[in-house]
Amino acid sequence: MNKLDDILTMPTASLLLGIYILSFALRRFFESIWPMLSSKTPTTIYERVWEEFILPTMPALLGLVFCLSCPPRLFPYPAVVAASWVSRALYGLGVGWFAAWGYRVVTSILKKKWNIPFPGDSDPPPGPPKELP
Repeated sequence: MNKLDDILTMPTASLLLGIYILSFALRRFFESIWPMLSSKTPTTIYERVWEEFILPTMPALLGLVFCLSCPPRLFPYPAVVAASWVSRALYGLGVGWFAAWGYRVVTSILKKKWNIPFPGDSDPPPGPPKELP
């Protein structure tokens, strides 16, 4: 076994999924409290900061906070990661970043292949071509 097999485990997958679900719930919560953050309203500086900075970094920060606040005796970290708090912090950042990246990849594939619109999309997929008169 190599180091990658030690890190890609079921606890890592469950942490990745948990970070994604928490990020999605927080996004819905904040967009319902402050509708100006939603892409359904005209573009504001708050929406741009929300869409281009906070949303892409939120999963990585959630992973970082989780891994720094949860000691190894409460979560089954891979042996390589449980050694120090720095390795746990990097592990949390990496898992969170991968959760955000995976969501973007899956949604873009689904949009292109099947034209499935997602809630909060600023650019819904194009509809069928219109007939010219």
